[in-house]
Amino acid sequence: MEAACRLARELHHITPPESELRERIEYVMWGRKRAWDCLEDGLITEVELRQLLIDHIDYECAHASGHSWPEFDPDARQRFIELIDQLLFGRTAI
Repeated sequence: MEAACRLARELHHITPPESELRERIEYVMWGRKRAWDCLEDGLITEVELRQLLIDHIDYECAHASGHSWPEFDPDARQRFIELIDQLLFGRTAI
């Protein structure tokens, strides 16, 4: 959750919509998308799971900021990729 809030603050420059972000993360990871189960079942890779999560977090922020992930500085995006990889996997996603 902290990484999602940081993405909202640091890249989108908005106050994090915390309840929406929390719901979105749960939806992706354990809800309808079941991304973690899909990863464990070998249906998606760690990189795909990470990008799916980033895309959904970005979606929740983009409508308020008017900007989206591809527009942000590549170095800033890489920092968040590394942060999320560490939080999800404890290492770089493979």
